Amino acid sequence: MDRDSKVFQTIAWIIFIIELILIIGVGLVSHFYPRDPTARPDSFLKFIVSFYFVIFAVIMEVLTYFAIKHMTRENQSWNIVLIIMGFIHNPLFLIPSIGELILHLKNKDTYGHI
Repeated sequence: MDRDSKVFQTIAWIIFIIELILIIGVGLVSHFYPRDPTARPDSFLKFIVSFYFVIFAVIMEVLTYFAIKHMTRENQSWNIVLIIMGFIHNPLFLIPSIGELILHLKNKDTYGHI
């Protein structure tokens, strides 16, 4: 593969889109079926936990978006961010980020300059 290949970035975008659809889908299902028998009764604690979950998910998605958008540039710091996001948020992001890192290291012009 050459350095201009965007295969790993395409894989990362596919994972990102599937994850975003699932996050939005879970929110919609829980909104339209609030009387699910497995759910806890509505309370202030449930609201706070849900609010912090949504804030955490939005922050993770924004960081992942920028990491994927900038992962093929010469500066590999966003690729490192995507590797960290793979450990914290979604392990599937480890596949394209490590693949891009290996591709970056195989490039003779930028070997060793991460």
